[in-house]
Amino acid sequence: MLTNRNYFGATTIKDAVREKRKSVVPTGRRLSAENILENRRKSIGMAPTVSNMERREINIQPHQYTTDPTVAWEMLKAKRPVKKVIQMKRDTPVRPEAVRFVCLGCTHGEFPKEVPMGDILVISGDFTTCGLPKEVKAFNSWLGQQKHAYKVIIAGNHECTFDEQFLKSNSAVTDPKEIALKQALVASIASNKLTTPKPLITHAIYLQDSLIELFGITIYGTPWQPKIDNWAFNLPRGTNLLEKWNQIPSGVDVLITHTPPLGHGDTLKNGQRVGCVELLNSVTKRIKPKYHVFSHIHEGYGCTSDGYTKFINCSLCDDNLMIANEPVIFDIPVHPHTKQHYLNNVKKVMKRFTKEKK
Repeated sequence: MLTNRNYFGATTIKDAVREKRKSVVPTGRRLSAENILENRRKSIGMAPTVSNMERREINIQPHQYTTDPTVAWEMLKAKRPVKKVIQMKRDTPVRPEAVRFVCLGCTHGEFPKEVPMGDILVISGDFTTCGLPKEVKAFNSWLGQQKHAYKVIIAGNHECTFDEQFLKSNSAVTDPKEIALKQALVASIASNKLTTPKPLITHAIYLQDSLIELFGITIYGTPWQPKIDNWAFNLPRGTNLLEKWNQIPSGVDVLITHTPPLGHGDTLKNGQRVGCVELLNSVTKRIKPKYHVFSHIHEGYGCTSDGYTKFINCSLCDDNLMIANEPVIFDIPVHPHTKQHYLNNVKKVMKRFTKEKK
């Protein structure tokens, strides 16, 4: 059983987290991400855009200054336009000919009192302080109270129990605080007779390097971010992260990551850039989504655009882990009949997703 005294010696879990920060496919058969995207394009007479040939032609390489994103941005910014975008108003009516997305991230165990109505609720990670089963249960209960037809979530670096590799013992780890954290999390999972808390998420579609199509809109989610501290889903900058970004198929409509790309919503208060340059290059040169939703860097809250993709940092918490920002909303046009079909078949779609996940 995890106690406040054992958790880093802090008075509360939130204090401990603050201390450490400072130091579905809706068809009857399984389809790959490429299959989904290609079938959509063929059905409306478009030429295929996702192929092995295209992947070979657009070959993203690690940037020479990948480990220093501030310097990398100075080299790239002249050719990477960043324009601020005014957010949609929360009270904008939901239209029958458009799917309303409601985006939020980095709540760290807190829940916003009011969430704008919409069709798809997107959570871009860090919905707990460290991924304790009781936190996941509370989050899932809150999800069940939201009226959005679909909820799509990814994990962040604070969902430690969602990252199996993070929980494994490592002889290279010598920090007593990190060792104590892992031991406490493993004990908590075992006491709940679980191997992972992911099955506790029953009111949402959980994506981890995977894709779902809803309302004819393709959504891909991935939790990885550049290694800053010893948290979950951390990978070294450069080749390791690029291998994860290479799994994202070209042409997805909505990309959800926990980390921001370089240049968009990634600036700390001291002016330092911490976004991923390989993610930026992958998004702008190959993936080209309509929307890229992320959080992770609380100071970067807001919306920007490069003229094609809209980048949304939807972090709700500030540096003190207090909710200070509002969810971000946007619409994607669809045929009214398509929208109504998905609204009328929520249970069927969720059942098929759950079946495919197994």
